[in-house]
Amino acid sequence: MSVDPRPAPLAPGPPQFQSSLNKQTRSTGAPIAVLILLAALASGVLFLTGIQDPVGLIVAVPLTALSMGLVLACYFWLDRWEPEPSRLLLLAFLWGASVAIVISLILELASSEVLGRGVVLTLVGPAIEEAAKGAFLLVMLTGARRREFDGVVDGLVYAGFVAVGFAFVEDIGYIAQSFSQGTETTIATVVLRLVMAPFAHPLFTSMIGLGVGLAVSRPNQPARWLYPLLGYLAAVALHALWNGSLTFGFGGYLFVYVVIMIPAFVAALLIARYHRSRERDVVRRQLPELVYFRLVTPAEAGWLDSIAARRAWLKSVTARSGKPAAQALRDFQAAATELAFLRDRVQRGVGPADAYDLHAELVQALLTSRAKAARPLVENARSAPPIPPARPASLSGR
Repeated sequence: MSVDPRPAPLAPGPPQFQSSLNKQTRSTGAPIAVLILLAALASGVLFLTGIQDPVGLIVAVPLTALSMGLVLACYFWLDRWEPEPSRLLLLAFLWGASVAIVISLILELASSEVLGRGVVLTLVGPAIEEAAKGAFLLVMLTGARRREFDGVVDGLVYAGFVAVGFAFVEDIGYIAQSFSQGTETTIATVVLRLVMAPFAHPLFTSMIGLGVGLAVSRPNQPARWLYPLLGYLAAVALHALWNGSLTFGFGGYLFVYVVIMIPAFVAALLIARYHRSRERDVVRRQLPELVYFRLVTPAEAGWLDSIAARRAWLKSVTARSGKPAAQALRDFQAAATELAFLRDRVQRGVGPADAYDLHAELVQALLTSRAKAARPLVENARSAPPIPPARPASLSGR
């Protein structure tokens, strides 16, 4: 029996509904955009006034961009099942590169005058920097942004982008300044910061992302606020150990690197991989129910079942109908995934207070993207096995 992959004709939602959605999308992140702009200007002024050798800056920027780009690629890989909005990832990066940098610099300079540079480097500095970076995750829990934050993977991704932004500016500063201290110092700085430890700041701040993500995914636990607190303390502890190791010379640095940082990094990778696989399982469990409610067809569900099938579908549509059609298909895939995650949270009893309204919006987004991608939804050179409908367990016996 062949399955017809073509859905019934569906019209986009009412104009006023679409206008509301677009307005909400544009306003998401807007309150912090001005803050980031002002902080970026202040950061640029402070940064440039501290650079003594312009040549060092010219060399440091591309080297740091290459190293941090590889780290960001890892986070994009982690975020493949439920990609976060590009605008929010950009805001996260810019927050780390501007707001967190400026706050940390001002508070650390003020603290150094009272406590001394050594105490600030090993104790106060890590606490300030992790608080400045982690503040973005708290911002993500407010307003319309809260809808984009629903689990551990989201926490890890946003924390990673903030930390990479912070490390990007910090590494450029250290490398550029090392040019005035001789070639050996410059090479050592590049190796230590860009080769051996480009993951350092993302590792520290990922502890906060893990804590916030656990708190968000467990809203019914009375003491869920402990997760972010413990994550912050873990981030500060790792950061302090890392900074403190430098006071014992290269031997102390190497000991902490091998005995503590590498195992912590491996553990973070395993945790990220575990939660990423859970996202995949959520989508696969929900697809038969989406077919049951006729939100997607059996053929569409088959093409949504794996990253490989989605990529093949996009590749086929791009070749046949061009980039606009592929973008419409990409929107359809994203809406279906978001809907699967929301339904899973509701079924587990941890759905948001506005779950009904959000479900309606996601269904509308699914229908609208399907209407825009009428041909792409049936243009697939590599057909995946269709997924039959399955009656939800909550409806059994009715």
